[in-house]
Amino acid sequence: MTHANAAVKPPRSRLLLIGLIVGTIVAVLAILPVFVMATMSVMVAASGSSPLIFTFLIFAWGLPVVVVVGPVGAWIAYALRRERMAWILLLSPAIWAACMFGLLAAAPGGSA
Repeated sequence: MTHANAAVKPPRSRLLLIGLIVGTIVAVLAILPVFVMATMSVMVAASGSSPLIFTFLIFAWGLPVVVVVGPVGAWIAYALRRERMAWILLLSPAIWAACMFGLLAAAPGGSA
């Protein structure tokens, strides 16, 4: 009686591995610009005080954290064979940035 069938795990996705490598390189290259953008986002508060501005500031200050935690968490999920979670974590910085720039465009005087 062997338990070989119980130990066999499905192969990992090659597409996910390529995405993780590319996403990690992009995240490393984006760290400095994202940090500078987050520190400069305080100037948005000079235009007044509204819940939309404070929501944008929270998104702007959270972006550097998401850029670091997203790919690291995606690699951990990949190692644990949680492919769906790895994709979600890998794409989380892009989703976070899209929401942040959507808020900026929706603001009064925005480009929308």
